[in-house]
Amino acid sequence: MTITSPHLLPRRLYALLLRHVYLHLGSWPRIVEMMYWPLVNLASWGFVSLYVTKKFAHVETLGSTFVAGVVMTEMFIRPTSTMLMLFIEEMWSRNLGHLFASPIRMREYALGLMGITLLRSAIALTPAIIIAKYLFGFSLLGLGWPMAGFIGILAIDGCLFGLCIVALLLRFGMASEWLAWMATWLLIPFFAPYYPVSVLPEVFQYVSYALPPTYVFESMKSLINDGTLQAENLLIALGLTMLYTALAATLLHRAYQSARQRGGLLQAGE
Repeated sequence: MTITSPHLLPRRLYALLLRHVYLHLGSWPRIVEMMYWPLVNLASWGFVSLYVTKKFAHVETLGSTFVAGVVMTEMFIRPTSTMLMLFIEEMWSRNLGHLFASPIRMREYALGLMGITLLRSAIALTPAIIIAKYLFGFSLLGLGWPMAGFIGILAIDGCLFGLCIVALLLRFGMASEWLAWMATWLLIPFFAPYYPVSVLPEVFQYVSYALPPTYVFESMKSLINDGTLQAENLLIALGLTMLYTALAATLLHRAYQSARQRGGLLQAGE
């Protein structure tokens, strides 16, 4: 069996996933940390939603829109920040050179990274989803079957954005670390999770409508406020996600090749 055999792909992905599982099981602060930020964000906006609902009782759906916006924003942010953190840890420990000296290829590493990222994000967001229901009165299951589409598109988009940030680190090294952390929250205002896209300046609206999560949030707000799904927005979001998948894969491949040619994989680290 050659190292390029397709039968090895599931085994390599399993190995990449398993090493992170062992790492997390042996470090309880990692478990606490990954649940901490979603809960803090939810608490901050959740209590704002309770105040707004009591203050403006005639706008019954406003509080639900806030809480839903927080939960759905975390569906994007958690994969992005998790992928960034896991990759930076590889750079801090100078493990990239050892990792890619093995038969593992970048596409396999990227798929493995996405796998552990999605698993970690699911664990991190479960307490927030439960608290949103019992403390702030918002049930994610209350959105019905569209919930699966909302979560799926946002999670994949978060992973794709995370891969673009990984490409940035591969291309420019640890000198771009501060830019990478800043970038995790860069796009959130353009998604308009809590407000209509129309309130953005006109030039920002063009950016907003070029991003798949915007259409997810527009459909979600319409479903909560008016009871209508706007399925066409989900189709647009899916099409844009496919487009950005190709873009993220291209950027990551080119950044990896550049890092290999200049020896960046061996030099990355603290």
